Amino acid sequence: MNRREALQRVAMILGGSIVGANLFLEGCTRPATKSVAALFEKDMIDRIGDLADAILPPTSTPGAKEAGVGSFIPVMVRDCYNEKEQKAFIDGFNTLDKKCMEVKGKKFADLTLEERTDVAEALDKEAAEYNKQKAEKEKDYIEKNKLKQNEPYKVLELEPKHWFSMFKETTILGYFNSELALTKALNYVKIPGKYDGDYPYKPGDKRFV
Repeated sequence: MNRREALQRVAMILGGSIVGANLFLEGCTRPATKSVAALFEKDMIDRIGDLADAILPPTSTPGAKEAGVGSFIPVMVRDCYNEKEQKAFIDGFNTLDKKCMEVKGKKFADLTLEERTDVAEALDKEAAEYNKQKAEKEKDYIEKNKLKQNEPYKVLELEPKHWFSMFKETTILGYFNSELALTKALNYVKIPGKYDGDYPYKPGDKRFV
C-alpha cells in the first residue's frame, strides 16, 4: 500500500480530510522550530503517547503508545503541518492540563487511563463544535466572495482545525500504519490469495489487511 492509499483509508475512517494531507503525500519535510523540537523530548513523547492511548487504549491488542504513536506524531507536526497548524497544535496540547482540571479536577499525569478517556471524549466534543463553526465560517466566506469551484482551496485553511482533531487524526494514522497494529490489531496476510467476497465474517472479527 502506498502513501496515498494509506492516507485515503484513514480519511475514510475519520469521515473527512486530513490536515497536512498535501505535504504528507509529497513527503515534504520542514526544519523544526524550537516549540516543535520540544515535542521530540522524551517526556513529551511519553505524554503524547499517553493521550493517544486514551483514544486507542490497549485491550487484547496493543494500544497507540505501544505502537509508537508518541514518536510518530511529532514527525507529522514537523514535516506535514504549516506554521499556523503547528502553532494551533502545540498551543492546544499545552492546555491539556487545564482541560483535565476542568473535567476531572486533576492534572493529566495524575489521571487513570479511564479518566484520560473521559477527557479525550470531552475534547472530541469540543473539537466537533469548533470545526463545525469553522466550516460554517468558511462556507459563508466562499458564498460572500462568490468563489468559483477551484478557488475555495485558497480559504479552506483560514483557521486550522481544533488541535484535538489534528491529534486524533495523526493518532489513527500512526497506529494503523504501525507494524504492531497491522500484525496484531488486524488480520495481516503477508502473501494474499484470491479475493473472496463471501468470506465468513462475525461481528468483532479483525479486518484483513
